[in-house]
Amino acid sequence: MKNIVLAQKEHLSLVAEIEKEVFSEPWSEKSLELCLTEQAFCVCCFDDDTLAAYCTVITVLDEAQIINVATSLSYRGQGCAKAVLQSVINECLIRGLNVISLEVRESNLPAISLYQSFGFTIEGKRKDFYKNPRENALVMIKKLD
Repeated sequence: MKNIVLAQKEHLSLVAEIEKEVFSEPWSEKSLELCLTEQAFCVCCFDDDTLAAYCTVITVLDEAQIINVATSLSYRGQGCAKAVLQSVINECLIRGLNVISLEVRESNLPAISLYQSFGFTIEGKRKDFYKNPRENALVMIKKLD
């Protein structure tokens, strides 16, 4: 059974494991502690005791910046990223935030499609934003009502 929660300190090692599994430049467990401050949060999707997906977010004033959305390879295609993204939007509304932004690899069509299904629009491009491999990022924005 899937359960969505805000990350606590004891979840960070699990988040760091998926970071290493999914990203070429993963955040360390120590760096992820940023997500436990007042200006940030992390939404986790658990399947029983297994972390299936998460989303890390940093906030500044009335804006949220999604840092990473990741799903463990063994949970892909099961709606986990969709569940954490919906929870992130809900948490942003609770916190009174007005805008959510993110960067996504230009080639990551499944992620772009997911974000567009939640009302994110492509607003710009950051040339050579990503390394390993080098790639442009699309900047996507969602305005909250």
